[in-house]
Amino acid sequence: MKRIKTFLTIGLVAYMATNLYAQQEPIFTHYMQNPISINPAITGTIRNLNLNLLSRLQWVGLEGAPNSFSLSAHTPWAAKKIGIGVNIMNDNTWPISNTHISGSYAYRLRINDEITLSMGLKGGFTYYRANLTSLHVINPDDPEFMHNEKKFYPNLGVGFYMYSQKFFAGISMPRLIQTAFDKQFDKNLRRPVYLMGGYNLSITEEWVFMPSALAGAMVGVPMSFDLTAQFLYQGRFFFGTHYRFGDAAGLFFDMKVNKDLSVGYAFDFSLTKLSRVNSGTHELMITYILQPKWKF
Repeated sequence: MKRIKTFLTIGLVAYMATNLYAQQEPIFTHYMQNPISINPAITGTIRNLNLNLLSRLQWVGLEGAPNSFSLSAHTPWAAKKIGIGVNIMNDNTWPISNTHISGSYAYRLRINDEITLSMGLKGGFTYYRANLTSLHVINPDDPEFMHNEKKFYPNLGVGFYMYSQKFFAGISMPRLIQTAFDKQFDKNLRRPVYLMGGYNLSITEEWVFMPSALAGAMVGVPMSFDLTAQFLYQGRFFFGTHYRFGDAAGLFFDMKVNKDLSVGYAFDFSLTKLSRVNSGTHELMITYILQPKWKF
């Protein structure tokens, strides 16, 4: 079987490039707007029912470039000090597509009047699809490319998250089950470990500086590191810059339309040779907060 050698598509090149970094589930510039996909312990740590939609179009202008979509919802349940949530993500890099569906549960423990520790679990599955029949190959009669691949893989995850009004810090392993979907070429869904942290620094009554960082590590893959410098103005406007070491940098702007609805946009540009063949990455974010009748 000569699958790798006979792939003559830019889509597969893009797919391999995205997996050079310590992530196999999509990571967004707005990662703090979809945190339960990274760390299930964050489930329910924000007041009310939070609904979030993210869309990421990566390397626009490059045929077969990745695109990712995420829909998440999570809410606290104060009477039992727990949080529950659900997350659906779809990650496409032609001809490969992965759909991740998971539910999360977290329990909150008060350390003192200011600090809370949350411990979380997640469970779900990944639906892997490879549209091999659409590829242009050297030998069209190669039996390895005459049928598409479809597989389901189970998943479990765990995380810890400590937070207050001033800071947050977390560690998580969102994929405890390592699954091999192509043993011959050592293609696995590996076990990543994520570290995250951030701090809110009040500069004036109207300005708050909110730096944060996300680091991902995985055996056999270079470590990834995301650094974000964010400012909040008048409790309504968020803007800042984002840097992913060795990969990309960008700008973003988010706004609270009203007390329930927020929208945001991010633009990233590549820092690698791929910058010569694409016009950047665009990301859109919509968050809506529902205020149920129960009290928190």
